[in-house]
Amino acid sequence: MRLWAICGALAAGEYAASFAPEFAPMWPVPALCAALVALLGFGLGAKGWGYVFALLFGIAIFFFASRGDVQRYLESPWMRGRDWRYRQRQEEPVGVARAVKDDLSRRVGIGLDEDRETVSLSRAILLGERRRLPARAKRLFVESGTMHVFAISGLHVMAIAKVLTVGLGLFLIPIRFAGLLSIPFLWGYVMLIGCAPSAVRAAMMATIMGIAPVFWRRSSGFRAWELTFLIVHVCNPLLIANVGNALSFAVMLAIVVVGDFAKSMPSWRQALLVTLAAWAAGVPISAHVFGRVTPGGMVANLVLIATAKATVVAGALGVGASYLSEKVAEHVNNFTALGIKAMVLVAEGVSRLPGANFETMPWSVLTCAEWYVAVALIGFLVRREATRRRAL
Repeated sequence: MRLWAICGALAAGEYAASFAPEFAPMWPVPALCAALVALLGFGLGAKGWGYVFALLFGIAIFFFASRGDVQRYLESPWMRGRDWRYRQRQEEPVGVARAVKDDLSRRVGIGLDEDRETVSLSRAILLGERRRLPARAKRLFVESGTMHVFAISGLHVMAIAKVLTVGLGLFLIPIRFAGLLSIPFLWGYVMLIGCAPSAVRAAMMATIMGIAPVFWRRSSGFRAWELTFLIVHVCNPLLIANVGNALSFAVMLAIVVVGDFAKSMPSWRQALLVTLAAWAAGVPISAHVFGRVTPGGMVANLVLIATAKATVVAGALGVGASYLSEKVAEHVNNFTALGIKAMVLVAEGVSRLPGANFETMPWSVLTCAEWYVAVALIGFLVRREATRRRAL
């Protein structure tokens, strides 16, 4: 059975159950049905029984999670329930964690004290402190459809993971074990910035990919995505209704699939396809929830994703350098500031383009499904044509 299809069946069951949370007390019924399907399907050797089991299991665990006592636990800050973000925008660390974050925030701003906007943007992209973003900068990035670069997500976590792996390699640690040893530091970073769902997802994927070489397995982004999806949605089924969670998984899936397809292409074409896929994956969710479509984001992301990644790497190196010499950190942080200024200029230019963003009637679930089917069909035809040409 295909693991990605099981992920889809589980998500379908949870999403269907989200429309009828009043049936939460009846969760043993779909759970019993799932158990019967598993016993009969495995015993009789029936085909496709795992997908039916995943569908019923998804319904059962969502109903179970919707019970009052369980829901209160799942909506706590460390589990990030679907209504959490409306009650509290960010869980501020306390005690030692607060002191550590304050110290990191100071180090991010070393040498940039005279430019408050740049410092605020740098702290937002590195530490997730978006509440301090200047109103002008926030408007520019929203209108250009690129506000996601300030949400601590796969872009940031993977960049930090790469810096940690390379840094450990400087201490002559074999690359096979560097990914494994970087995991505690990576999760410490994620906890420090508030355990945002997208950051947790990215850290989990990085963990799976970091562990794989230890067991002589090839790191697979797609397999890491599948396992992360199952872990996250089994641990907290309520996240199926969380917009940020859905957007995070959809965009990362598009990046992983298209990135694998385009890995043999020239770098410029690979960047173009990955950016287009990420934009296409996020359009239905933004249109469904916010009633806004941002074609300009497709153009801006071509530059901003690469720039943001370089900025995160430079910022992380600046923080690391500050522990050795704050004078050196000042120079490194200037590269971070250069990347920030480039991002602002791109966002400002794209936001002024006609038709860069526009409001629309919120898309229905059916319209979103039609969009994804159309995108998948286009991707299938493109892949088939590319395979045919290679065979000639």
